[in-house]
Amino acid sequence: MIHYYFGSGKGKTSAAVGACIRAAGNGLRCAAVQFLKNGTSGETVLLRHCGIDVFACDFEGIRFFSQMTPDERARVILAHNRNLRSVIAGRYQLLVLDELSDAVQKQAVDPELVTQVLALPETEIIVTGHRREERFMACADYITEFQCIAHPFQKGQTARRGIEY
Repeated sequence: MIHYYFGSGKGKTSAAVGACIRAAGNGLRCAAVQFLKNGTSGETVLLRHCGIDVFACDFEGIRFFSQMTPDERARVILAHNRNLRSVIAGRYQLLVLDELSDAVQKQAVDPELVTQVLALPETEIIVTGHRREERFMACADYITEFQCIAHPFQKGQTARRGIEY
């Protein structure tokens, strides 16, 4: 089954990570793939500690995709595609694809690889992202929209380690 968590509200990644930890705690083989992130946020440490495979763009200097040079974008796209190939080969029972819908919208991932991942048999898949993506709306079994009512960022507060990342 496919879960799709999207929207402007906080908690999409946290919900996906919670489901991943629950699945791993029940003996399922799990992995998390972070798109448009470098794999250094706090949840990745815990996931790895729990024996969950984590895939991300594992190089420093990753910035907003729109601010990257063409060479940087090419590196990110290669990393995303490599990570998708790894999870296709990994025979996981639960996959978290964090910010995949954003990567799809920014054309930062091969759409054919995304199709292959979504078709994996006997795999629970959780996709997160900010803006609604019709591709995931059409195939998801669970759809949850996270809506931001208020956020400290709106008052100038920067992201805090351990809370927002």
